[in-house]
Amino acid sequence: MHVITVEGLGSCRRGLHPIQESLARTHGSQCGFCTPGFVMSMYALLQSSQTPPTEEQIEECLAGNLCRCTGYRAILEAFRVFAKTSNILYTGVSSLNLQDGQSVCPSTGKPYSVDRHKPTSYNEVDGTKYTEEELIFPPELLLKKPTFLNLTGFGGLMWYRPITLQHVLDLKAKYPNAKLIVGNTEVGIETRLKRIQYQVLVSVMHVPELNVLETREDGIEIGAAMRLSILLNFFRKVVTERAAHETSSCKAFIEQLKWFAGSQIRNVSSIGGNICTASPISDLNPLWMAARAKFRIIDSKGNIKTVLAENFFLGYRKLDLAYDEILLSVFLPWDKTFEFVKEFKQSHRRDDDIAIVNAGIHVHLQEHSDNWVVADASIVYGGVAPCSLSAIKTKEFLIDKI
Repeated sequence: MHVITVEGLGSCRRGLHPIQESLARTHGSQCGFCTPGFVMSMYALLQSSQTPPTEEQIEECLAGNLCRCTGYRAILEAFRVFAKTSNILYTGVSSLNLQDGQSVCPSTGKPYSVDRHKPTSYNEVDGTKYTEEELIFPPELLLKKPTFLNLTGFGGLMWYRPITLQHVLDLKAKYPNAKLIVGNTEVGIETRLKRIQYQVLVSVMHVPELNVLETREDGIEIGAAMRLSILLNFFRKVVTERAAHETSSCKAFIEQLKWFAGSQIRNVSSIGGNICTASPISDLNPLWMAARAKFRIIDSKGNIKTVLAENFFLGYRKLDLAYDEILLSVFLPWDKTFEFVKEFKQSHRRDDDIAIVNAGIHVHLQEHSDNWVVADASIVYGGVAPCSLSAIKTKEFLIDKI
């Protein structure tokens, strides 16, 4: 692994990094508590982008950073210098410009002088030079393949990193209560805030069979360790390549994943972790159920069984999963003609918040006697029961309705 912290960007000897300098010039640092996070999120975006990002991509990458000073406008202005365009509010081509060099503030509706709110970073910080003298991923690490690791800690704590599926299964058989982890987004909260102790942790991030992501004639196979950000980009690609009616489920997942935490969480959290946490307010589990997804389960002897998503959740944090079984992959079938899948999420705020209630909705229409009737339907709610719950009576009521 290669880790760069905010201390690796700028220094007293080399000066500020252009990202830091632009943030300082536009007064975006404010109290400074959130500043390192914003800087590193922007740095990660620039380093991972082949071309300058769009303003929408910049806003999306910062969605997981929260500022309690509520100074987002100054922060966004600081980073717009690195975007492809800067053609939005407070620039010389703004549609809100008035005569005599004044503009209208969208919050108050009052005119103000452009010079008083001029984003100095536009001409004083060169956003095109951010790649000069950047830290690169060490070439020697690129040549090294992942290896098995076994670490021990205080109180008998054991941490494993297997690199084969069989080794994962062997560990699960030997330690039935072992916790499988990928990004630690759930276990970290449990151990830090809920004081839950896990004696055996098994990191499955580098197991090839758990990182499968491929299209098939009848649908998509997704490994249980697949990270959500990779899956989101994959869905976006699939939507452009497949027939529109086949990807209704993919479009619903794209929209739901946009509001699933922030990009930092999506970069490390896995679909298997989200499913097997069995949270009653999971944003994705109602969609898996509504989209008729199938979960492939494998036991310690290598036997594989398939379980419908709607039958996998038994109760609060309870799954149809034996002590020696793990989730291997998820199969998402293509949608048929006139099949529609939609998502829903209601939360206190739009970005980076858990749901109050969410839902996955699937409807299949068929033409009958010059009318369109509901041939099949599925409505699944989260946040209203100990686990994601199908509205069975509503489904029965809708069938054969015009």
